[in-house]
Amino acid sequence: MRKKALKVFLLVILFTSVQSFTISGKQIQTEEVISQPLALDPIPYFENVVFITWDGTNSRALEQFIDDGTLVHTKKIDQIGYRQTVRITSHSTATDPGLACMESGYGDDINNIPYNMFYHTSPIISIPDNYTIMERLKETYGDSVKTVFVFSWGLDYVNFDHIDQLPSRDPIFDNMKPEIDYRFASENLSWTPGDPDSLAAAYHEYNEYTEKFSSPVTNAYFLGDKSAELLTNVITDRFYLRVHLTEPDQAGHTYGVWSEEYKQSLIDCDYAVGKILDELETAGIMNETLVIIGTDHGFYADGHSSGPWVGKHKEITSMTYIISNSSVMNPYGIPVNQKDLAPTILSLMGVDVSLITPAYDGGAETGIPFWDLTDIENPTISKAKYNFLGTTYEDLTAETKLTDVFNISLSIFDWDENCIGELQVDDLTFESIESDSFSVLFSNIDLTDLKNGKTTFNFTVTDSFGNVGIYEITARLKLASISIWLSITGFLAIGTYIVVKRRKR
Repeated sequence: MRKKALKVFLLVILFTSVQSFTISGKQIQTEEVISQPLALDPIPYFENVVFITWDGTNSRALEQFIDDGTLVHTKKIDQIGYRQTVRITSHSTATDPGLACMESGYGDDINNIPYNMFYHTSPIISIPDNYTIMERLKETYGDSVKTVFVFSWGLDYVNFDHIDQLPSRDPIFDNMKPEIDYRFASENLSWTPGDPDSLAAAYHEYNEYTEKFSSPVTNAYFLGDKSAELLTNVITDRFYLRVHLTEPDQAGHTYGVWSEEYKQSLIDCDYAVGKILDELETAGIMNETLVIIGTDHGFYADGHSSGPWVGKHKEITSMTYIISNSSVMNPYGIPVNQKDLAPTILSLMGVDVSLITPAYDGGAETGIPFWDLTDIENPTISKAKYNFLGTTYEDLTAETKLTDVFNISLSIFDWDENCIGELQVDDLTFESIESDSFSVLFSNIDLTDLKNGKTTFNFTVTDSFGNVGIYEITARLKLASISIWLSITGFLAIGTYIVVKRRKR
């Protein structure tokens, strides 16, 4: 009798250990919640803004070299401020469209700069008159605010007699130039053999054999010193300092994004940041000055050509900016648009952006101050994938057999990087462990306590604004074909065991 009971017990154990859930259907629903931003009251105010961009900077490299202490001066800003995700949503990931967007707050349908304009065959097109930060500041404050622009190549034609290139310049700031109080660009150098400033400023080495410079591009070390020098002219006034450094892009195209040369280019830009910070600290105006360090576009592998976010490579269209004061952050901590920079800077310096035309309303082609950015779109959930520990993720389908503790990755799309996921199966609830704009992860889903029969996987994904996406999968708990074979194997094993025991007797 005891042997019979033992056999029954073993069969029950074997049967229950090979149960599986088979997906029999799915349904997608959405639920819209329209929310309002948490208004900042009062709006932050700064006497001065310093805006520095490092052309073609890969955000992963930037963050890594800040974290390990390589970029010592930028790390200072990171420690007193915060890291802001900035996305390109209204133009291609080229330099001039990025510069025009940052300076105007508009996409290329409004700012007129859809591609790079600095080639010798490029048309002469400028951002429309009175559309840039400097022009808006001058229109509002006149000479009581000073503007400084430091640029790494030519705004005007330089002396190309000893430069191994066809004559070219960047015309996109032509309408802005009259409103610049102090500026430095490549045209301020003679570019003649033996000129010490030209030799010190050149990013590409001077060729003594041809007696020519390879290009009129200037290096970050020289521009850092020049920025500090020009800053002394306005340090007792209100000012807006704009600096654009191109070394990372040059190094990235030539050597690749994780090369030693690329790392050195970031160190050189960090040196320039340090020179500017020294002037601000000496003058005692760090607290009343907002410092923004960012890029026109990211960099991936050996190039950066990509469409707006969501692009082929997130590292190109989604960048990390380092901002010295978290008071300007969106209350929900969400990513912002590159076109939001101009209205944010203008608002921080006291300009009433509600009076500006075209209006900064946060539309497809216009920016909005960081703190006013909101989202009414529900997270979109496209599919679910699963894996058992140590295996690769596979699509969750009608044929999937979930026989053990498993993980789930939901494929989603949402502006917010910090969505919260919840999975409910019968009376069991599981919370997500991490998320970004494209996925929500659940770990260690254990359904072994559930009974046989039809059941439902109910997923909800909620973003920071309360917008909710729902994804429902109807499932049935049943014995899969593999379970039958395992059961047969179990019967044979038990039968063999009994026979052997009897023979021994």
